This record gives sequence, C-alpha cells and structure tokens, in this order.
Amino acid sequence: MSLLTLVKRAQNNDESAMVEIIERFEPKIRKSLKFTDIGVREDIHQDIIFRMIKAVKSYRMANEGNRLIDREQL
Repeated sequence: MSLLTLVKRAQNNDESAMVEIIERFEPKIRKSLKFTDIGVREDIHQDIIFRMIKAVKSYRMANEGNRLIDREQL
C-alpha cells in the first residue's frame, strides 16, 4: 500500500494505517538514534513518533489534475 493511501487512512482515524506508517520509518529512526546519548534515546524516540503522528494528522493534500500536491505549498 502506498504511503499516500496510508496517510489518508490514518487521517480518517485508521489506527492500523498509522501503525504501518510508523513501522515503515522505524528502521530509519533507530539508525539515527544510534548517534544519540543512550540516556535520552527513548525520550527522543517517543518525541519523533509523536511528531510523526501530528504531521500525518495535519498534512493537507489537494488534487491538481492527476497529481496530488501539498496545500501548504499553495
């Protein structure tokens, strides 16, 4: 399933879609966290997940012809 489809589903309160989005990015998050202090790593991880959820929920798209665009860019 495409990321765009998952975002749309997550915006409609589909919890499984949000979980899948987070799981797709989890390897990149964990790799980045290897360079942080182990004492704050879990806090940073939780903050990243929180910000991802917030970003997915607030992301707005508009249809322009056959392509989707971010309304924030308009």
